Amino acid sequence: MQRHSPLRWAFCCRGRPDGGFKGKRTNVLKACGLSLSDAMRLFLRQVVAPQGLPFEVHVPSEKAARALAQAAQICSRFDSIDELFKDLDGEVANPAAERKTCATPKAD
Repeated sequence: MQRHSPLRWAFCCRGRPDGGFKGKRTNVLKACGLSLSDAMRLFLRQVVAPQGLPFEVHVPSEKAARALAQAAQICSRFDSIDELFKDLDGEVANPAAERKTCATPKAD
């Protein structure tokens, strides 16, 4: 029975990358001389080397989290960007229509 080195074992990794930027992703990797598989191998090696992600990941500060919640609340009041801009300009898109109301987010 032949033994294999753990470094030579292969495995299959499946993912669901966002298809919205497939062309850009492919072009960047191709310009670097890499395939998506090559890029994934490099990424995983960089995860192992420092024992973490090869980039910083941050939880939003309390102030940023409040701003994001407020922005979501404001956006939810409008059915389109045009309605938002009309409101900002002081125009009423449809005077007969009631404006959506937003519930105030509760603090955790």
